[in-house]
Amino acid sequence: MAEKRLGIFLFYDKDGAADRYIEYMLKDIRPCLDRLIVIANGKADENAVKMFESIADKVVIRENKGFDIGAWQQGITEICGREELAKYDSLTLFNDSFFGPFYPFADIYKEMESRSKDYWGLSVHGEANGSGLCPYGYRPRYIQTYFMVFEKDLLHSEDFFSFWEKLPEFKSYNELAEKFVAVMTMHFSDLGYEWDVLCDTSDLEGERSKNFDQHTFNIYEMVANRRFPIIKRRSFHTDRAVYLQYSNGSELFRALEYIEKNYDYDISLIFEHLLRLYEPETLKNSLCLDYVLPDIGSTELKKGESAVIAHLVYDDMFERYGHYLKNIPAETDIIITTNTPEKEARLKELYGDIASVRLVTNRGRDMSALLVGCRDILMKYEFLCFVHDKKSSQKEFASVGAEFDRLNWENMLHSEGYIRNIIGLFKAHSYLGMLSPFGVDHGSYFYSSVDYWTVCYDVSCALAQRIGIKTPAKDKQPLAIGTCFWCRASAMRALFENDFTYEDFPAEPADGDGTFSHAVERLLPYAAANKGCVTGWVYNTEYARTELTNLRYMTDSTAKALSKYLTVSFANFRSYISSLGKLSGSSATQLSMGERAKKAKKKNELRLKLRNMTPEFALKIYRRIKYR
Repeated sequence: MAEKRLGIFLFYDKDGAADRYIEYMLKDIRPCLDRLIVIANGKADENAVKMFESIADKVVIRENKGFDIGAWQQGITEICGREELAKYDSLTLFNDSFFGPFYPFADIYKEMESRSKDYWGLSVHGEANGSGLCPYGYRPRYIQTYFMVFEKDLLHSEDFFSFWEKLPEFKSYNELAEKFVAVMTMHFSDLGYEWDVLCDTSDLEGERSKNFDQHTFNIYEMVANRRFPIIKRRSFHTDRAVYLQYSNGSELFRALEYIEKNYDYDISLIFEHLLRLYEPETLKNSLCLDYVLPDIGSTELKKGESAVIAHLVYDDMFERYGHYLKNIPAETDIIITTNTPEKEARLKELYGDIASVRLVTNRGRDMSALLVGCRDILMKYEFLCFVHDKKSSQKEFASVGAEFDRLNWENMLHSEGYIRNIIGLFKAHSYLGMLSPFGVDHGSYFYSSVDYWTVCYDVSCALAQRIGIKTPAKDKQPLAIGTCFWCRASAMRALFENDFTYEDFPAEPADGDGTFSHAVERLLPYAAANKGCVTGWVYNTEYARTELTNLRYMTDSTAKALSKYLTVSFANFRSYISSLGKLSGSSATQLSMGERAKKAKKKNELRLKLRNMTPEFALKIYRRIKYR
């Protein structure tokens, strides 16, 4: 006779939005449950409530207190009570903190019920030292509480109900972890009840100080070799410095690629949720979205599915880019834009046999050429590349700006095979929205590499609000600098289908930073994120070799320079970064790179005013400042 099962699902989202991964999860588990109760901590928006009501038997929205345990406690003791619980053979408590399942919950219930245990979960944490709050004096082995099932003998006992009835309201996550998560499994085990987990990792456990979350920091092993059916959300937004304590940080992307190849789970469900809450840079780092592509590629292309748009205005450089344009596969359309009839004629003479040439207005330069001058064709293509010429004559050496220009073109259009590989990458990964060259850090570009927002953050936020995408976080890098990129055109809809005009862009001369154009440049990855697509960096093999050497040299040189300070820890990268904070002086004297850039801009403005003053007045100002 089949078990009669009750399920209580805890939902929490700061915006009250229930993304599609939750609907998928609930629809998969629903046939396994005779009754499903959904409890929302805090709030659930109209769409979320509608979805919950279409799947669950009861939906409850409560005050956000006591975390998921507080909601489950209310569900057990108040919403259900002893009499209601007695009608069921098992109770499943689960929350929204994971993606999946990658194979049906029905298979999981079948497997675990065949083991005949009193309570079970999906994964286990080994013994740990804890913080001292746990009544056992340490944290015993425990079922990780995002998914727990209690079978009939335990469910119908007074032991079970009284345990939940007596739980206090937990005020902090640490208190919850030490006084519930680490206690519950041992508590019922001490009373004689037997437990198990779907994916046991006892063979990977060691001393208390060496045990860790296998489901987060050893996820490839769990998914590929132990048939673990879910991935925790925290895996995607845990700081990379933490990951580097346990491995080289490749676990997550390897696990995701395994899931793509071996299961019929829609990966876009994961990114749709994560990109609503987290920054593009966070996911780029957690998933190692740095792609090194070879010159040889065989991806088949269809005529009209891809295009390269190149904005060229420096007539003394037109022929420099010829070999890049000739690398473009014949199936890919080429559109060149420029700003005068004379340049248009010259470009037609040079490249008219392989490209169409468009005359555009100079105001807004490369960005207006793309978003205004080519707006009529942007959504015609599935995959799109944009490149432009660059001089950067304001840099300290001509070679500094020239190398940035070469970096952009080389990593966008290095060879025909390379270009085919880029398009092949988009075809292979539906969640990939944009690829740009990696961040530039040579010469004085090193200064801005610390904070690519420079003085552009406020204008970027204003533009984000205008086009209806998430406002970026100031403490995360914008990823795309230089306005050269490959993209999935549908991922750029927020920018490509907007009604921008040339008047939105700064009039010439427009040499300053912090303009509308600079905001567009930085918001490209955020437009992709708005469509649930990630942004990565792409390298040809030459530049990968160079950049790896540069970054290794910079890392080693920095560490060597800091090694003379006794307060700097080299135990691991996380402790190293943490200890650097002890070197800084008063927080009142610390400035972000953006603040420094603003100060530099004001200083330059003051210098310009002084230059325009009469000599007599300038001398008067100088004496006043000097003697004060």
